[in-house]
Amino acid sequence: MSTVSRTTPLWIAARQLLEAQGEEFFKCWSKVAKKLEVEEIHDLRVASRRLREGLALFEPCFRDKRLTRIAKRVKLVTTALGNLRNTDESILFFSQLEPGERQPSNPELRELLDQLALEGLAARRKLADDLNDLKPGPLQARLSAELAAPQLFNNNRSDPFQEMCRFADGALAARALPLAELLPRALEEANAAGQHQLRIAVKKLRYRLEILQPLFASGFSGMLRSLKEYQEVLGKLHDLDVFATMVLERVPQGAGQQNLLRNITVRRSRLFADFLKMQDSTPVDAIGAQARSFL
Repeated sequence: MSTVSRTTPLWIAARQLLEAQGEEFFKCWSKVAKKLEVEEIHDLRVASRRLREGLALFEPCFRDKRLTRIAKRVKLVTTALGNLRNTDESILFFSQLEPGERQPSNPELRELLDQLALEGLAARRKLADDLNDLKPGPLQARLSAELAAPQLFNNNRSDPFQEMCRFADGALAARALPLAELLPRALEEANAAGQHQLRIAVKKLRYRLEILQPLFASGFSGMLRSLKEYQEVLGKLHDLDVFATMVLERVPQGAGQQNLLRNITVRRSRLFADFLKMQDSTPVDAIGAQARSFL
């Protein structure tokens, strides 16, 4: 495979970059199918999301809706992995509370963790069944067939012969725009939905940036690091919101429940303060423009 550069024609770059994402996705799938380890599951979730972003990015280069239909199949893998991830993260959070945070809620915590442990076992069994039912072979063959047939002529959605850097500039602008639109709501501490939406937009820009990495001569590592840091803090905020909902729904009302909710609120306020500091030092809504300047 030749190296993609700024001047590579779009249709050639699209095939090569999507082939690379597909190879990583199916390699990760193979590892998870053999052993349902936490790290391998995480890698497959990331690879599935990045492949979906690549399919969305280069969809205009191929026959209408073909890559969209493949992306829907890939999303089934992402969804199957998500249920187990949420259970594992809940177990990790509640089991690692500090002694002072746990003490007033010990009976309730033990019961909750016992429930989550059983749910984790069931989720692992279901994940194994789901991945077996989905079968990577046909999906891999389908992706290869579509990548071998780009729409070079009569393509009114995108010029397949344009230089890759020109296409990438517009693609990054499209993914960066939602960050600026969503940021004001996310800066309101109580607006959990706004922060969740910003997290999704950050993830999509990060994956798009990673796919387009061969085009950047400099500055890539700094931009990517900043996006990962935003994704991490916004992801932890979302997790805490999920944990709070879990406590409200599954822990009996009383002192134990209130103690858990209080500790979650304290942690969330600290994380939100970190988010504000990050925004002051490296504004998230400026990263897209910075990336485009390095093309």
